[in-house]
Amino acid sequence: MHSIGTVISYCTNDFRFIGKCIEEARKFSSQIVIAVCDHFFDGQPENRQWLEWTYSKHPDCQFIEFRYLQDRLYSRYHSMAPDDKDWAIYWAATTRYVGLHYLHPQIERVLFLDSDEILEGAEFLAWLDSGAHLAHDAVRLAAYLYAVKPNLQAKKAVNLPLFVKKETLAPLTLLNGLERIGAYLTHPGPKREEILGVRGSPMVHHYSWVRTKEECYRKAASWGHRHDADWPSLIEEAFNGKTENILEIPLEFEEIPSPFFDPFSVDFSCGSAKGTCLKIDDRDLFKKELELI
Repeated sequence: MHSIGTVISYCTNDFRFIGKCIEEARKFSSQIVIAVCDHFFDGQPENRQWLEWTYSKHPDCQFIEFRYLQDRLYSRYHSMAPDDKDWAIYWAATTRYVGLHYLHPQIERVLFLDSDEILEGAEFLAWLDSGAHLAHDAVRLAAYLYAVKPNLQAKKAVNLPLFVKKETLAPLTLLNGLERIGAYLTHPGPKREEILGVRGSPMVHHYSWVRTKEECYRKAASWGHRHDADWPSLIEEAFNGKTENILEIPLEFEEIPSPFFDPFSVDFSCGSAKGTCLKIDDRDLFKKELELI
């Protein structure tokens, strides 16, 4: 049995994806920690009904809900105001930092996933069983990108999730403006990118913009990279056929016959439910930080 802790970053903008993300992660994870802020990163309150519904549907996962601060970051090493263009990015990075601190001590390796990244769990487990991961302390997994439709797949994969040996990860490297890329770049290694599965193909499906137009607008207004581009214009172009533009990098797409997962098949309604989560603030996290010293 592999001692894998999966840390999933979640907000209810990704309500369509979280169930499948968890379903696949269960196939290889000893522990699943899902970190979520009680606000979106533009300062607006989260959707409490959807949060509670998510918590209630996945009682085997550990949800850590951390309190948003309107005037400062959790980090004591970064001084930043809410009008800084990187403010939301550092809050996104804080999500992974929080999740890391709530992993069990016996966890040996950590996988950092966003909830709209669906990893083929059986394929990842086969890759682990092959022992291919043992040659490196940190790797980034290759991922397929999709735009607007779940069967419109980019021909070229990109590096996304970070998988790292826990004892070699300096936690504060997660708190940077490049997020997982920055943590990987500062890792001393040995490390490698472009990791494929045993079949020689990417194991990750990134459905970032496979949403309705309304959902795309909501994501663009509140996510960490909301200042990176003119998202309203790119969204309109994407829904008018120029799908490659919304990904910000030049990619060619092709239609595949059967998608690994169809986010539009998910029931986007939720009932009234009350789930379980651990609610924390920066003082609680500081206590966890002291445990690592």
